[in-house]
Amino acid sequence: MLRKILFICYIYSIQCFTQLNIISNIRYNRLPNKSIISMQDKLDNKLFNKIDKDKSGYIDKDELYDYYGKNDYMKNGDLDKNNLIDYPEFERLVNINKFGVANSGNLYVRNAIKFGLLNKNSILADGKASIFVGNKGFDPLNISTSIKTLRKYREAEIKHGRLAMLASVGWPISELYNPIISKYIHMPSILNNNNKVPSILNGGLEKINPLFFMAIIVFTTTIESISLNKKYDDDKMPGDYGFDPLKFYIDKDPYTKRQLELKELNNGRLAMLAITYYSISEFIDNNAIINKTPYLFKSIL
Repeated sequence: MLRKILFICYIYSIQCFTQLNIISNIRYNRLPNKSIISMQDKLDNKLFNKIDKDKSGYIDKDELYDYYGKNDYMKNGDLDKNNLIDYPEFERLVNINKFGVANSGNLYVRNAIKFGLLNKNSILADGKASIFVGNKGFDPLNISTSIKTLRKYREAEIKHGRLAMLASVGWPISELYNPIISKYIHMPSILNNNNKVPSILNGGLEKINPLFFMAIIVFTTTIESISLNKKYDDDKMPGDYGFDPLKFYIDKDPYTKRQLELKELNNGRLAMLAITYYSISEFIDNNAIINKTPYLFKSIL
């Protein structure tokens, strides 16, 4: 009996994020005013670069007609009404083709509404905000009241995510190598008992040179001064400071850029959870994170 219940739960969890019933989906697409793309159309995210022949980063009406023939993609996909389809708008068309027109084909948003994690009238539920990179539909407090507000929060999220990624790596590395480096340069270790890294919860911040904190304050103040008068419009991507010396992002095509943006956001979110776990876990257990999971840290680092 338990196996049957677990199997049903497994199938339901899959159905939340996939379209299992193809027959009902075809019927759904045939209903008037329900879907904007027919089932026989083949849309794929990776086709964007192929359709965009002039490599402008946008698809115009002629390019759509050249590749697909006569279609209504421009009418249905051009959210900002500039007679061009950028990659997020094209991705929206792909999702609608796969999952139906509701919530711009975003299954995360659709299921977030179903489970009460997003108001059905939220800007994240449809339109331009629904195609925001990394939109999983999680806004139970409904704090994203406008596109401008959403961009401000996304900017803050990316900043914290980047800091968390650095911290989640620096935390265990400092616990592993500070004793070794301190011994090598004949200086006392700044780690607390049980090799815990200094933090607000762990204590020990007084052991760190005040010049370090001064340098951090100057650096963060410089960075924040750049964004004080920043305009959160459609032309500027949140978190973009023009810093890409190794050209990991700047010269890439729209499809690759979108994937990189999503990866940075997802890894930042994971890192924020990880660094929170580090600090709370060490405070409660009074033991360094590297000691509790040696198979994860000591076997690799």
